[in-house]
Amino acid sequence: MKVKSVVPLTSIVVGVVWIIYGVVNHGFWDPIKGPVTGFFAILVSIPLVVISIVCFIQSFKETDSQEPLESWSIMLAAVATIVLTYIIGMIVSLIAFVFFWLKFYEKMSWKTTIINLVVAFAIIYGVFGMWLQVPFPNGIIVDTILNQ
Repeated sequence: MKVKSVVPLTSIVVGVVWIIYGVVNHGFWDPIKGPVTGFFAILVSIPLVVISIVCFIQSFKETDSQEPLESWSIMLAAVATIVLTYIIGMIVSLIAFVFFWLKFYEKMSWKTTIINLVVAFAIIYGVFGMWLQVPFPNGIIVDTILNQ
């Protein structure tokens, strides 16, 4: 199997799992209330599966080439952010992701990095934390500090 086939195949499996999980455990639509808790997961997963199927089919038409390590950087950064969310919390891990991505991958100046970091934090916390009142996971370290 080609390397370029693995990511779309993985995305197909993840999308199908989320569609099934959303339908079975949370539902999609209530005739009276409208969208229920599984709505968003299903809505995102359906295009993910369709696009991944197209990419999987196209992967066989392309010639196999060596992928540079840099092409995996976004995937590794996403996995690191998810792992850090459980350790130090979502807000801190997202801020760390934005900082390291802008400063070391995009090689932006300190001024631009700090401005973008403040704007990103304001949007994330302002929209999701204050306006929509989404509870962010604190992580093991923050929970330990807060519970002492």
